[in-house]
Amino acid sequence: MSNVRMRRLSPGDSNPLYAQIMRILEQEIRSERLKPGDQLPTQEALAAHFGVSLAPVKQALRELDERGIIATRQGRGTYVMDATPLSEEIIDANRIPNFTRDMAEHGRIASSVVLGIEEVQTKEVPEAGAQLKLPKRRHLIRVERVRLADDEPLCLQTGYFPPHVVQGLLQRGLDTNESLTEVLQTEYGIAIAVARQTISSTAATARDARYLPVQEGAPLLLVERTSFLSTSEPVEFVVDRRVPDFSFMVWLRQQ
Repeated sequence: MSNVRMRRLSPGDSNPLYAQIMRILEQEIRSERLKPGDQLPTQEALAAHFGVSLAPVKQALRELDERGIIATRQGRGTYVMDATPLSEEIIDANRIPNFTRDMAEHGRIASSVVLGIEEVQTKEVPEAGAQLKLPKRRHLIRVERVRLADDEPLCLQTGYFPPHVVQGLLQRGLDTNESLTEVLQTEYGIAIAVARQTISSTAATARDARYLPVQEGAPLLLVERTSFLSTSEPVEFVVDRRVPDFSFMVWLRQQ
């Protein structure tokens, strides 16, 4: 591949250069303009195309290599391997998940389509009530959104909160590009200290298929997370129904 024919860096993009380059290369692979087995341009050609030094190009290629998307063959160049691991989440045992932050670190732009913010009774969603330790006759605030990265729907997310910790959220609402985590921190003073997350599988419902690029009955990842304050009070229960190509890489540390 001698000539570089792909999008250039955007002058207004504030993400690190290597992250921007990764994002462009990922988009080329995802759109199949670059297919498994195709050879990438040389590092020098990529640096000239993007108008950068070799350092961010090398870092971008190194991270794509670590994720199994490309591979360098000694003396033969760098080749596309597989698009399967393009959407992955690195789960750090010492860090609370944050979709907006995590997508930014992967060079992707997070956004949301807000489907609804409403008050519901705990008896309608007993699991949420149990996770938040609320009586059956109490109410919850439910926030339902489609979470997107680069305008690609990745998951249908439903969050539940005790009404007293998010007073006024019904009237306030959420904008497309707002991070709910940041709103909770800055406007409601909610500082999550610890979270418990479980991951399992489920089948897509007709409603899932309406908002996600899957068919009814297709496999989905089911991610459920309960978040707590430093006082051990549960303040958030989140259910993510994620498309199956949004995989996980978990770092394990020896004690």
